Amino acid sequence: MAGNRHSVIVISIDGFAAFYWSDPQARMPTLRRLAERGVVAKGMETVFPSTTWPTHVSLMTGVSPRAHGVVANHILNRRTRAPEDLTGDPVYDAPDLLRVPTVYDCAHRAGLRTAAIDWPATRNAKTLDFNLPFFKDQRIFESQTARAVWEELRALGYPMDRQGEWAQLPKRFYKDEMVGSVAAHVVRRHAPDVLLLHFLCVDSLQHLHGPRSPEAYWAIEYVDGLIGRLLASLPADALDHTTVFVVSDHGFLPSTREIRPNVRLRRLGALRVDDGRLTGDARFVMNHGAGALYRLGGEVAAVAQLAREIEKMEGVSGMWTPAEYATLGLPTPDDHHQVADVMFEAAPGYAYGDDATGEDEHGAPKYLGTHGQRPIYPDNAALFLAAGPDIKRGVTLPVIRSRDVAPTIATSLGLDLGKIEGVALQQALD
Repeated sequence: MAGNRHSVIVISIDGFAAFYWSDPQARMPTLRRLAERGVVAKGMETVFPSTTWPTHVSLMTGVSPRAHGVVANHILNRRTRAPEDLTGDPVYDAPDLLRVPTVYDCAHRAGLRTAAIDWPATRNAKTLDFNLPFFKDQRIFESQTARAVWEELRALGYPMDRQGEWAQLPKRFYKDEMVGSVAAHVVRRHAPDVLLLHFLCVDSLQHLHGPRSPEAYWAIEYVDGLIGRLLASLPADALDHTTVFVVSDHGFLPSTREIRPNVRLRRLGALRVDDGRLTGDARFVMNHGAGALYRLGGEVAAVAQLAREIEKMEGVSGMWTPAEYATLGLPTPDDHHQVADVMFEAAPGYAYGDDATGEDEHGAPKYLGTHGQRPIYPDNAALFLAAGPDIKRGVTLPVIRSRDVAPTIATSLGLDLGKIEGVALQQALD
C-alpha cells in the first residue's frame, strides 16, 4: 500500500452470514488462512433494519441509524409521496445522507489517502480520493462517477458501458470480479492508506436461491477466490504493514411467504391504486424482513388503527411506534423526515412485499432469502474477521456489534473517532 506506512483494507462481503464460518460446505481457503493469523468473532450483531445501506453506514461510523441518519434501504419521500430506493445511491449524495463523520472522513482529515470501490452511501463523498460507488443504473453511473475515475478505468479497458447491467442481481458476480480487479489497480497506482471494497454476489444469490443453497456456497467460494487474488497482487511486503478487515452487513434467513400490507390497506379503503399510482392516507414500504408504515393524511388515530390491522397479519412478528424507536436504534419522524410512523418486523420465513393489487394478502415470495430483521435471530449475525501486524493471532472473539468496527479501524490507523456508540475491540488488538 503506501510505502511502509500502516494501511487498512476493509472488505465487505454483503450477506455473508456468520453461520457459514462453521459450515463445512462453505469453501473459503483465503479467509481461513487470514483467520489463522488473526481473529474471528463468533458473530457480529447488525442494526435494524438489517439492510445494506444502514448497516454499512454503521460499520463506517460506529453509531446506529438513530445517529447517522441512514434509516433504511427503501423509504417514502413524504414531500413527493413516492418511494425511494437508496440502494445504488440514485438520489442523494453522501453528504446529504450521512449526519455524522465516517472513519474515512477522519482518515482523510488526518492526511491519509482514501479509496472506495462499490461501497454503499458514498456518492460524491468528498473525503474519498478515489471512489467508484455502487450504482445500479447506468445513467446514474455515467453522471455521478468522478470523471477522472471514469477516464482512468476506461483507459484500462474496463467495460464502463456495462456497469448498470452488471449491477442487477443475476449478474453481480461480473461486477464483483471487476471490484477485485479495480482494487488491485488502485493499490498499485494510488497506494491508499484506507481502501474499502464491497462484494455483492453472496447477497444476490442468496436472495435469488436462498441461504445454504448450492448457489450461495458457490458465491462464497467465488468471492473468497477474488479476495485471494487481490491479496496476492499486493507488493511483497505489503501484508507486513496492512491490516485486513473482512466484514459483512447482515446474515440471511430463508423466505417462503410474502406479507402484503398494502393489499390490506387498500381493502380497508386507506390506499388507492390509480393508474398504477398509490394514493391515500397511508402506505407501507418494504425493507425485506422489516417494513414501514407512513402516514400520508388522515387522523393519527386512524393510522394507528391501520397499524394494528397490519400487526394482526400472518407472519408479522413485531410492531413499534416512535415512542419505542430508541430501542431499535432509530430516530423518530420528528427527528428525521425519512423515518416511518410505525415500524414492523417479519417473522423468520416471511418477508414483506410492496404489492397493493389483487385480493391475496400473502403469496409466494419475490426472493427465497431475506434479511432486515432485528439482530435477535442467530442466522442474521454477520461476519467479522481481522488480520494484520496489530491484530492478535488465533483469537476467537465473542459476538461483537457492527458499531465496534469503525473505532477498531480508527485505532488501527492511530485515529480517534471521538465519543460514539461503538468501542474499539481491544481484545483483538496487539
